[in-house]
Amino acid sequence: MSRFHPNTEPPKGFAFFKNVQELASESDKFRRVLWTGTHSQFVIMTVPVGGEIGEETHTVDQHLMFLSGKGQAIEGGTKVHDVHPGDLVIVPAGTLHNFKNVGPTPLIVSTIYAPAEHKADTVHDTLEQGEKLEDEGKDEPPSWAKEK
Repeated sequence: MSRFHPNTEPPKGFAFFKNVQELASESDKFRRVLWTGTHSQFVIMTVPVGGEIGEETHTVDQHLMFLSGKGQAIEGGTKVHDVHPGDLVIVPAGTLHNFKNVGPTPLIVSTIYAPAEHKADTVHDTLEQGEKLEDEGKDEPPSWAKEK
């Protein structure tokens, strides 16, 4: 995938991502970091049919833009909202959440974490791989990307 070149050093200037929906559709990976800044991080996700992001709570804010597919946003473990292409969901730090793919095609999402949540060149093939690396402490954001 030659279009995916995440920065692994602090950025110096603009980063352009033309046609994010097309770019995200080219990735078959569950999670792929595209850009990491000193105060935020841009990630694309492909949730397989019947899959989910996994119930979690972050210490950072997360903004999710749904690009294709049909999903459900679950807030606090009980409150369910349908999500469709073009929808934006903002999850404040400390909010229990999950997103499930309930459609017949992959659920493709772009997300911004503020500050960064993952290692600058993270690529997770599956939810399970991502959770394992996170549990082992092998998916930490770079020191230059942590909120000061």
